[in-house]
Amino acid sequence: MSKNKKIKDLQSIINVRVLCNQCNEVDTFQISTRDLLPHIGGLYQVSTIHKCKDDRDMIMNIVLDRNYAVRQSTVSPLVMDLDDEDDTRDEEEKWSSDKVSDVKFLINQVKEADKVIHAVLSSKQVVVVSSNSKFVKRIIQTLKLFSPVKYPLSVDWTDKPVKDKKLIGTKPALVSEYKESVIVDLDSNKVTNGKTSIYSRSFLNSLLKIEPKAMAYAAKLKIDMLIEFSKMLIELSKEPAIGASAADLLKMDVSVDVYELIIDIVSGFDPTALEIIKSGWL
Repeated sequence: MSKNKKIKDLQSIINVRVLCNQCNEVDTFQISTRDLLPHIGGLYQVSTIHKCKDDRDMIMNIVLDRNYAVRQSTVSPLVMDLDDEDDTRDEEEKWSSDKVSDVKFLINQVKEADKVIHAVLSSKQVVVVSSNSKFVKRIIQTLKLFSPVKYPLSVDWTDKPVKDKKLIGTKPALVSEYKESVIVDLDSNKVTNGKTSIYSRSFLNSLLKIEPKAMAYAAKLKIDMLIEFSKMLIELSKEPAIGASAADLLKMDVSVDVYELIIDIVSGFDPTALEIIKSGWL
């Protein structure tokens, strides 16, 4: 390698300090400007591995401005690829008949269960409260089935406030700690801060009509479908020649009710894609 090339390569390395909103720790990354991807409004984006203080590996997506200052950062769990046998075993355990049969328990215990499923699919923080911890734990385990990520951040039951989880089970006395979250109060059978979802309601009602094994197959297939459509919308929205027109392309393939749910799933997964769709930046 020539001396000039070495100097040029060194100049292309930048130090970026980013605060993780999961562990509240600042991490420093050495990033090559060659790895930066074009982003909206003349910004740049890069993805890298961040190790949270509890030793969890996370994917950190960083958006930089033209001066390489951090404008936005998001983190999501890193799901390592498993071999086919382990992956199949994992899925079979997750969708076992006893866990899936508790979907009926969820619907019986929560009058507005569609709001809760909508919130889980949209990656919103859902807090289940009750004086009956056993019921709370069963509901949390059932809600994990509907999460768009393979390993959702959750705690079945806690006596202390928790902020870095998506699904939280706790006692009613702590509900004031989660004013912005979707609250599922099992004791009063009320859902607070939730959004009505016609598709989620139909989805749940259809599952009630079939036996557990078939229910597991149907539920997994429908959730996978929603996730794939959401991924498609994100990818299309960030294609410069398509941008905001991605929404019209999606509407060709799904109903209005499904479309509304997919938009919220996208918002929870990648807010920048939704901004492109709404404002047509590209």
